[in-house]
Amino acid sequence: MHVIIIGAGIIGLAAAHRLLDQGCAVTLVDRGEQTAASRGNAGIIAHVDIQPLASPQMLLQAARWFIDPLGPLAVRPAYAAKLAPWLFRFLLASTPSRMQRSKQGIVPLQMMALPAWERMLGRLNLKRELNRNGMLYVYENVDVFEAGKAGYREQVELGIPIELIDGSVLRAMEPALSERFQRAAFFPSVAHVNDPYQLALKLASAAADRGAELLEGNVSAIAIASGDEPVVVLEGGRTMTADRVVIAAGAWSKHLAACLGDKVPLDTERGYNATISKPGITLSRPIMFEEHAFVFTPLKTGLRIGGAVELASTSATPNWKRLEALLAKARAFAPGLQEEGRVDYMGCRPSLPDSLPVISTSRWSSRIVYAFGHAHHGLTQAAATAELVGALISGAQPAIDLSPYSAQRF
Repeated sequence: MHVIIIGAGIIGLAAAHRLLDQGCAVTLVDRGEQTAASRGNAGIIAHVDIQPLASPQMLLQAARWFIDPLGPLAVRPAYAAKLAPWLFRFLLASTPSRMQRSKQGIVPLQMMALPAWERMLGRLNLKRELNRNGMLYVYENVDVFEAGKAGYREQVELGIPIELIDGSVLRAMEPALSERFQRAAFFPSVAHVNDPYQLALKLASAAADRGAELLEGNVSAIAIASGDEPVVVLEGGRTMTADRVVIAAGAWSKHLAACLGDKVPLDTERGYNATISKPGITLSRPIMFEEHAFVFTPLKTGLRIGGAVELASTSATPNWKRLEALLAKARAFAPGLQEEGRVDYMGCRPSLPDSLPVISTSRWSSRIVYAFGHAHHGLTQAAATAELVGALISGAQPAIDLSPYSAQRF
């Protein structure tokens, strides 16, 4: 069976390896530099995150953040009207019943995430790409920490180990942090990769070594030929056919799904980060600053500092002031932080209002499979998504119920 995968980001690469495991011939088609989307990832297998972004608490927090144009969340005024339908769906997804429905999809996918990565990396002899030092979620405000305990209890009920610690234990674990942080939750099972871009390059190289073909090209449309054969149309008019097609084009998947009769409310969250090769401080594990919605990750290539969500067009000019505001906080939170060898980045996360990706067949043909819309959890859920895509391609029973991720749920 020949499968064309549109998109050579982390989702597409993971799917390629799963399909190669199943004996498929694989062609990866990407619009630009292969694996480029992985340059800005925080590098964390954040399988412990089980809460949907859409919630009453997030709405209250967002209202406060919107006051500050350089805060953790912003909407470009010129994009607000176009974004209105997405924001309306986000509001609907924040109701208790719909939050519960979203969680029923988030939990099983997150529980698959780390074991699926371990299986894939084990088969490829890349287990050393994972670091198992856990992750810290740190708090300045004790009241905010106490309010979060209900969520922690829910995670414990799912079998996720958590240690709740005070400031003295926190500083013993991570001496580079400021004394302003009073409490933390430590998740010992969280892993992070050496570097997400380097991992993507290794996955691409391994796929090529296993016989996958990697092509650069911009897919403009997908059609169904007579006999239900998928046809991939490239800019310039070239066409390609295959037995199956997987759409894993991230933020650019919306148009392709529309070609197949699926109107998916996909939009983009633009994320900013900096990677500092010589930060002047040492951290042992990723650190999430809960009240400020950004993260430190100690990669092999440097300290990555990321966050600052902005809702805007994929073509809008970056607002680098947002990153400077983020770095000002970072210097306050880790007083010894330096910026030698700093590289800045802005990229687009493909986001859906109910916090669930699309992992399903298309409306018009079961020969076309979707795998996009993972938002903040693209790296986390990539290997699990690949296993589910493999089941859809082969006709096997998926490991979990796929109805929450259907493109037709909208």
